[in-house]
Amino acid sequence: MKPEKLTGGLTTGIGSLPHHNIDSALEYAFRYDIPFLPQIPMRNPWEYSIPQALEGLPGVRVEKDGTALIDPGVWVGRARAFEEKLSWAFDHASTPDAFIAYEPSAATSSSWQPFLWELQESGRQFAKIQIVGPLTAQWTLRSTEGKNLEDPGLSSSIFRLILARSLAMARRLKSLGVSPLLFIDEPALFVFSPTNPLHVSAMGELKLLIQALQKEEVAVGIHCCSNTQWDRVLETGIDFLSLDTQLSLPHLLQFAPAVTSFVGRGGRFALGVVPTSGQIPLGAFDGQGLRTSVAQTLHQALGEGVASQLLESALWTPACGLALHSPKDAETVLSLLSSKRVVS
Repeated sequence: MKPEKLTGGLTTGIGSLPHHNIDSALEYAFRYDIPFLPQIPMRNPWEYSIPQALEGLPGVRVEKDGTALIDPGVWVGRARAFEEKLSWAFDHASTPDAFIAYEPSAATSSSWQPFLWELQESGRQFAKIQIVGPLTAQWTLRSTEGKNLEDPGLSSSIFRLILARSLAMARRLKSLGVSPLLFIDEPALFVFSPTNPLHVSAMGELKLLIQALQKEEVAVGIHCCSNTQWDRVLETGIDFLSLDTQLSLPHLLQFAPAVTSFVGRGGRFALGVVPTSGQIPLGAFDGQGLRTSVAQTLHQALGEGVASQLLESALWTPACGLALHSPKDAETVLSLLSSKRVVS
């Protein structure tokens, strides 16, 4: 089912949750209009976004705070075998199970299999899944000695691994009759420079990843909880842009022509209207006031026509993940976002 069949005004989550119990996390995620795959890093640091995405990459290890490191010696010693396995999958990409080995395991995603079972039981038409993007993974991964990594072969492997895992997850949802919304988490885009040839090349690779997923009829979004060159992001061909409206909406609207073009071609937004910064008391807000403030800002910057089109098709979300909050705060977020619209 194509993303245009997805009714605007619905709610979904970003991914990470503060729950310790898988059942509690799933119950919470399925109370949103579009259920999302919970990541529960409080249970296991491998459930932080970067280690989770890089599962299986030789030499990767994770610190308690979720920092991902790679042992260069292990990588060099096992890279060839790793690449041969990846190449086999892509060589057989036309077969349904080509990427099945790259689905998340219970060791890095305790909710993945229970999430699939719940989708089967609930009969949902849409579900949101997420994975850290290849740019963020490459730009933040460090060696076990704390050094930056300048290995083109490693960068290529990270890109291909993330694409393989994205295809595996999306195909599994489609096999259940569920249309996937796959959001690529790219917080490191704040360092992107259009004058840096390596960055421009990396953005081109990101665009290729998006196109590969869209060929599989997957609706693709980018989530970025920082400021960046938004025009370049909107030019990647994504179906959705997910952002923290308090942090990024004013900066995004400095690129108003790019926003207008994006909306005109059917691009949609996931508006993160509920602040999730640890310094902000969530109980001080009301949901309608948050939405009204965003709507007013959009109308002033884009004009009534474009703003109305944007708002009518938008999803509503928290600004970012909720892992650093309490389950009580998560309940507050949900109440602020509550929607009675139904997927058509």
